[in-house]
Amino acid sequence: MLLLLTGSSGYIGSRLASRLNERGHSVFGVDRKQYNGNFFSDTTTGDLLEPSTLERTNLNVDCICHLAAAKGDWGISEEEYYRDNLEATRAIIEAGKDAGVKDWVFYSTVATLGPHHAPVDEGADFNAINPYGASKADAEKLFHQLASEDPEARVLIIRPSVVYGPGNPPSTNIYRLVDAIYNRRFAMVGPGDAIKSTSYIENLLAATIFLMERMERGVQTYIYVDEPALTTGTLVERIYKLLGRSPPSWHIPLSVATPIATVSDWTADFTGIDLPITAARIEKFNRSTNFDASKIREDGFEQPVSNEDALRRTIEWHLHHEYGEPLPAEA
Repeated sequence: MLLLLTGSSGYIGSRLASRLNERGHSVFGVDRKQYNGNFFSDTTTGDLLEPSTLERTNLNVDCICHLAAAKGDWGISEEEYYRDNLEATRAIIEAGKDAGVKDWVFYSTVATLGPHHAPVDEGADFNAINPYGASKADAEKLFHQLASEDPEARVLIIRPSVVYGPGNPPSTNIYRLVDAIYNRRFAMVGPGDAIKSTSYIENLLAATIFLMERMERGVQTYIYVDEPALTTGTLVERIYKLLGRSPPSWHIPLSVATPIATVSDWTADFTGIDLPITAARIEKFNRSTNFDASKIREDGFEQPVSNEDALRRTIEWHLHHEYGEPLPAEA
């Protein structure tokens, strides 16, 4: 099969391309950043909203996997989210339609559904609380429109949660958490009872390929998160244990931490520096993101890596990659 993968130099995209190539597929990539992995048949460097980029991109493919997106918790404007997540999606859909592409894979996000204490599944209504989730929800609607106009189209929408694992970028949540705990810059804010659904990179890739091999006409939407979901308190305790350290026995109340973080926000806005503590990150850490991914498991998918092994592999990579240290023997 011939596939085009947008966002091909990204953390997920480059690894998905490698897995697809291993299965005998020819993968073409397009991204703003150049990435020349030997598992790509060819790559194009450029912005999807620049006509010249798509003119230089191989669209004569069987399937387009659209992963390119703007994501972050600091420094991205609402306008940028809608430009990169909605308008770029519109551009690739139109280009793909003109080229006769029938199969589509779109990486959306559980952020389209907003935070929940009780686990919600694919039937929940859109309830995004930030521009990232809202722009992704609007992009999903474009794919539904595509399928309604073309009865032969097959669209797979995958909604992962926080993605992490070996090689995760410094801007990602788990990386920051491990780094802060290792460097003794972490303070537990809040009681630690918020539920956090996460998606280990190897599990997400396995789920993606599992679903791609079972695509049907119309739109199929799947949440993917690892099971079981952990509380922030449990996640922090496990990281401390894997680092060979004792977790703190106290926490800072939200009522105390939030005003301090607000001052940090003002400083960041004034200096243009992405500071490690922001009000948004504290709020996010204490907000439950609980999702039900039983649909894919009922279809026969089995999570290949347990939560315990996933976190162990991630921290082992982090220690070796960042600090040249092995995982403690007692971990």
